[in-house]
Amino acid sequence: MVVGLLVLAYPFTVGARPDVSCRGQVMQPGQACPKADGTSSQTYEERARDARNAKPVIAGVGLLLTGFGAVLFLGDRRRGSDEPARHA
Repeated sequence: MVVGLLVLAYPFTVGARPDVSCRGQVMQPGQACPKADGTSSQTYEERARDARNAKPVIAGVGLLLTGFGAVLFLGDRRRGSDEPARHA
């Protein structure tokens, strides 16, 4: 559940920064980021759009992970309470 909550928080914390970067360098509108092998490049606008579109996907994955963790946790708690008390 903790991992899911961290993933869910990412788009609203670290991922919410408006900076668009190319290999660690902040880009400005109109700039392009070439691939390392030089085959193509991606514009500032394309990189900003991709980052914006990824946020709901990341949040959805975080929700799924949190839900999965909660189901496992509750199942484990329920199974633990169903076991008979052991006497030594």
